[in-house]
Amino acid sequence: MTIKGHTPVILGCLLLFLSASTALLSFKYGLSLGLVFLGLAACGISLYLAIRAPQLFLVAVMFAPQWKTYWPLSSIDHVVDLTLVLLAVLAGCLVCRLLAHMGRLDQLGVGHVLYGQSGPILAYLLFAASVTISYLYTTAPEYGASKLFRLLGIGSLLLIAPMFLIRTEEEFRRFARMFLVFSGATVIQLISGTETSSGDSDVTRIGAGWLVGMAAIIVLFYPLFKSESTQRVFLVCALPFLVVGLIASVARGPLVALSIVILIRLVLWFHEGHRRTAIALAGIVMASGVGAYYVLRDAGGHRYANKVRELVRLVEGNTTRGSAATRIDFYRTTLAAIPDHPFLGQGVGSWSVFYYGRDGRAYPHNLFLEVAFEEGLLGLSTLLLFLTCIYMSILWLWKETKSRHLMLGVMVLYCLIVGMFSGDLDDNRLLWLWIGMTLAVCRTIKLQTLVDVPLRVIPAASVSGAFHRPSWLHS
Repeated sequence: MTIKGHTPVILGCLLLFLSASTALLSFKYGLSLGLVFLGLAACGISLYLAIRAPQLFLVAVMFAPQWKTYWPLSSIDHVVDLTLVLLAVLAGCLVCRLLAHMGRLDQLGVGHVLYGQSGPILAYLLFAASVTISYLYTTAPEYGASKLFRLLGIGSLLLIAPMFLIRTEEEFRRFARMFLVFSGATVIQLISGTETSSGDSDVTRIGAGWLVGMAAIIVLFYPLFKSESTQRVFLVCALPFLVVGLIASVARGPLVALSIVILIRLVLWFHEGHRRTAIALAGIVMASGVGAYYVLRDAGGHRYANKVRELVRLVEGNTTRGSAATRIDFYRTTLAAIPDHPFLGQGVGSWSVFYYGRDGRAYPHNLFLEVAFEEGLLGLSTLLLFLTCIYMSILWLWKETKSRHLMLGVMVLYCLIVGMFSGDLDDNRLLWLWIGMTLAVCRTIKLQTLVDVPLRVIPAASVSGAFHRPSWLHS
């Protein structure tokens, strides 16, 4: 019997025990039974979803930092950090899956979870070890400890979670659809934020823009529907909506990265002979982007127009003002300082002390420069080794599946490009998640060669053409 077959019995026993315990505690301490059982119901629903659709919590963890400051989640976040709660639930989902593997409830052994992925996992552990070692000599112990904890705790969890939660094509498609639903809600949030913002408020939402760009890549490269006509209609409707949301986020890094991805998609379609599709896509993106900018250019204290002026000045060589000029100064100063401690760097989190003279959250907004400065050649080499392993995995997928999984490679590239402009090692947790997705799909494809893997865990459809792509999406 699979774990799904045990679900009603498991939930029934747990809820019966929790109900009795909660009733006794509420009587003993004089708590409101209504509120107590409301919380119990929420726990029950969460437990049910953790067993039946744990991919929901994987998506929720990605979007929680963008939503938790808005009503009604803000009231919860004031009591307890919503991101940490969801991370704890996600960890619980992994424990449930691990116990299922160990108990053979779904007939997939623990050894199969990481099958064929020892190289990339070992490379990541080497990189994590280099960051950990650098804490021994950092000049920023407080920020360094926070960054190290988040990499080892949150980053590692997001890297390994897909290996447990994404085992079949159906689970991957479920994750993609959930991601698009959350992205649609985020776009609505971004657009409504521009309408309610005051003249002096900052409407820039880099994290939200990053996620919306990922949703656009899913729409462009992953077949959510079996029907080609349905997929086309969905692309024509969803892509302009997501482009408008990305413009509303005022996030230049994700916008530049998505522009490169769209160019890749256009080139591939032209190469395959789908010229009408490529021209239509270019027209849709340009029309929605220009229209969104025209409508929003004066919102948020002319923030949108100012960002465009900064880019124009940057192209013209005038980099004296704006955040773009500030980041160029970050890059120039960091590059000049790296040779001072070339091999081991100055320690995790130390850039804030180097540039600002204080132990606080500050970084050069470039993943590779940050690692080179703080962990030196040791950390940079282990990071490049890890990324090389992922590149080899993507190439392997390209050859084995005739590029049916191009979306994963493009998503990793997108995250790396954004990481060149924004965020620190902790913010790049989304990169670790999509790398974990890539490894999970590689594992699934390799497991198909094992005779003893039951087809109800790896469906027969995945053997003959899992993740099948419509002809106009083939690359």
